[in-house]
Amino acid sequence: MHAVQEPPDVVFLPVRTTTAPFEDAEVGAMVAMLKTLGGPIRVRLLQTLALQELSVGELTERVGVHYAAVSQSLTRLRAAGLVTARRSGNRLLYRTTNPHLPSLLATVLHLAAHAAPPEPDNLRDHH
Repeated sequence: MHAVQEPPDVVFLPVRTTTAPFEDAEVGAMVAMLKTLGGPIRVRLLQTLALQELSVGELTERVGVHYAAVSQSLTRLRAAGLVTARRSGNRLLYRTTNPHLPSLLATVLHLAAHAAPPEPDNLRDHH
């Protein structure tokens, strides 16, 4: 296993367990991370990379999408600090940077599976 190197442009916020309202910076960081996670290709890449280190070509085969889409998604995940790469010979191998990603993905799946059905339009609050 390789040591995880933090990208220089990623700022880690302190994790807290208080019930106090989130600070604006925390909300902004959370929203940005959720947006980054909000694509089907990125979710599949993170799930796959949580299991092993792979090249773009290998990810293209495993995830079943075009090379360009995988490459573009990896760029976004790297910018968010969720994925890193290392050179091995002439290949660039990608891996996740955070051991909490598999449990996060499982939690999101659990939330999706247990979400309440949408309310009928006539019962919704219109703000």
